[in-house]
Order: sequence, then structure tokens, then C-alpha cells
Amino acid sequence: MSRQRTMRDTEYNPLVYFIDGLVTLFNGMVVTWRNLWRPKVTVRYPYQRRPVPPRYRGLFYLKWNEEKQRLNCVGCTLCAQACPTDVISMVKLGKGTHAGVSEFTMDLGRCMFCNLCVEACPFDAIYMGPNYELASERRDASLFRIADLAQGGEEAVRKNIETIERLLAEEEKAKPAHAVHAAGGESE
Repeated sequence: MSRQRTMRDTEYNPLVYFIDGLVTLFNGMVVTWRNLWRPKVTVRYPYQRRPVPPRYRGLFYLKWNEEKQRLNCVGCTLCAQACPTDVISMVKLGKGTHAGVSEFTMDLGRCMFCNLCVEACPFDAIYMGPNYELASERRDASLFRIADLAQGGEEAVRKNIETIERLLAEEEKAKPAHAVHAAGGESE
């Protein structure tokens, strides 16, 4: 019967350990040398920035409709209902086909950027842009109001409210005329 050799049976040979150490060191240097010539992947942020993908989920924006001279948002609240963290709040302006919003607020400190509000909007009024720098030292900096979110800022919000109020006033003026025509007579 042959007996298995154990560590106690072998003699300690420092030369074997020395050569094994040199081979391991050499293998480490080969890996280092190979990686030394690869292209650099480090980006020196904030001086250099990586390109943002087209469907990136960054800061929200409300779309401006040049043709109608107003925001696309009609205040249907579907985005607020779809939001799982209740980030969106709004004040609706008017009713019917010419409705809109006078206030639209998002608390991005609670937002998880899930994109559900964008998908829920049937009017394509809200979208997520490429801006990802939202850090601030102030607590209220994560609260974005309509002027911060609208394309065109404060001027666009002012135009939006003026346009909606004008359309609602025209609709109100047209209502009595329709009521008279529906009754079958003319008023004198």
C-alpha cells in the first residue's frame, strides 16, 4: 500500500517559493502593462461630460404648442393619477375643450423618474429631458413650478394663461348664441 504524501513529508524549499512569487509578480505586471495601453474611459466630470442618450429620464418639461400659442397640458390629471409617489399637483384653469393649467408643480425630491406620468399623458404635454444635474444645498430646490418646467419659462406661462382665458371667454360668448338657435328663435 502506498501512502499519500502530505505537507509534512515534503521539505521546505525557499527557492520554490521565491520562483513562485516571481512568476505571480510577473503575471501581475503583464496585466498592468496590457491595461496601460487601452483607451481611457475616465471622464473628468464636470469639465467633460458623456453624451446623454436620447431617451434619458432627466428633468421634466411641459411642451409648448407654437400653433395654438399655449402649453399642451389641459389639466386632465392623468399624469398625477399615474404617479406612484404623488409628485405632481396642478390647478386646472377652465373646463371643456379649452381647459388648461394655471399651476403645475412637481416635487422631484420624491420623484423616482419612472416615466409613468409621461406615458399616461394623452396630449403629449410632458416629457423627460436630458438635464440630470438636480443636486442642491437648498431643500426647496427640488420643487419645480410651472415656470421652471414650461418651455419658454415665465413668458410661456403668461401667454398660456392669456390664451386659455381668451378661448374660454370666446366659448362663453358663443354659448348664448347656440342656446337661442337651439330654442328655435331669435332674441331681439
